[in-house]
Amino acid sequence: MHESPEVGGPAADGPRVEEVPGVEEALRALHGKYTLAVATNGLPWDTPLARQALARVNLDLHFDLVVAAQDLGVAKPDPAFFRAILERLGLAPGAAAMVGDTYEVDIVGAKAAGLRAIWFNPAGAPCPTVHPVHDAEIRAMAALPAVLEQRWLPDIADALKILHSHGVPQNIVQHSLAVAAVAHQLALHLCAGGIAVNPLLVHRGGLLHDLDRIWTHTAAQHGKEAARILRGLGWPDLAGIAERHVVGAVPLTGEEKLVHYADKIVEEDEVVGLVARVTALSCRYASDGDRITGALPQLLTLEEEIMRDLPVSRDAIMAELRGLDPQLPPFVATSDPA
Repeated sequence: MHESPEVGGPAADGPRVEEVPGVEEALRALHGKYTLAVATNGLPWDTPLARQALARVNLDLHFDLVVAAQDLGVAKPDPAFFRAILERLGLAPGAAAMVGDTYEVDIVGAKAAGLRAIWFNPAGAPCPTVHPVHDAEIRAMAALPAVLEQRWLPDIADALKILHSHGVPQNIVQHSLAVAAVAHQLALHLCAGGIAVNPLLVHRGGLLHDLDRIWTHTAAQHGKEAARILRGLGWPDLAGIAERHVVGAVPLTGEEKLVHYADKIVEEDEVVGLVARVTALSCRYASDGDRITGALPQLLTLEEEIMRDLPVSRDAIMAELRGLDPQLPPFVATSDPA
């Protein structure tokens, strides 16, 4: 529903009640295939008033449950709010998805409770967190049915479990978190400049690009085993990012280019720039040092390509990237990786 700031009381009593464009089309497509619920903080609404507002635009019949925080005694983003809704629906957290437009309230709250979360972002606002916790993003409600039919990318907790299950050591996990944060920030800037790239795919690709680091010992092996695993898990786009992030590989898509570049400016978990990173790699892998150093011109060309499309200067971007805090949100960082 559209917010109506001019209405001082419940929306159901206002002179005009208006639904978000495309929501009726989406609800018709979803009705009967999914259990649908409205879960709202919207004071001063209680549940009957929320139902009444929906009825004024003929949307109420699509919903199996309508609940207002006022009747639960707890509100979003408290995970207890989401658990209370799930209990009424008889659903486990992993079987439910929250669709909401307020990131800290709807999206972060839902993820903290273990749900999937779809960010309704009609204005195309940049993600407000360094690590995007949402599972999908839509600009229009009419896109919701198609998103629900797609395979989810792994969320942050899932990606960490995959890394740990394949024995990736913590220092590589920390490096991957930094690469993911840097690549995601670059993706947001490109999107703001009108370049079509998927920031969520970029982030998850950054998290999983070094999946095979523990058991691949040669440059020829690295990336290929990670790609094999990710393809086997049903994520071909993530596989392409992993396979083509290595020194000397030629990234093809915008997402592959961003992760490839981010990995080549992040040493351990700090942004150091291309020259310092390539120097460190050539020293660490001395037997392959000439090949690594020889890739620097290609990397500088890639950097120029990426920076050319950014709306701010290279110096400003690098300063911003160095200032990123790649630490995870508390509810993810404290979860059991096993």
